[in-house]
Amino acid sequence: MKEIHLRVEDDLHKQLKAFAKQRGEPMAVVVRRLLRSALANQAAVDAVDVVSVAVRKVIRAELKPTENRMAKLAAKAAIAAATAMYLNTQTIEDLGKRDALDLYRRARVKAVAYLRASDDDTKEGE
Repeated sequence: MKEIHLRVEDDLHKQLKAFAKQRGEPMAVVVRRLLRSALANQAAVDAVDVVSVAVRKVIRAELKPTENRMAKLAAKAAIAAATAMYLNTQTIEDLGKRDALDLYRRARVKAVAYLRASDDDTKEGE
């Protein structure tokens, strides 16, 4: 066994002494046990950090294809919505309505308000 010398503050020394007395053990035994416990806890924390980094990396790699697929679907949905908007506006104009763009703008305002409303608000309106 190796011997080490260290200095501690008075209050820490009093705490260690009281703790050792309470346990009925020499202060050296208590200090060794506390050091072992602190080192074991720190090793566990370090191991968790390594594991969590590895887990995050694997999760990111697994989710990347799904993220890319969802981005492509969102882009397709935006194109489909824009196409539908254009066709609706064109149909309204073809039917002889001169204010097709104004109708579109008012419908868009109502649609945005509908999307911003909570589920409870939309159920009341049904």
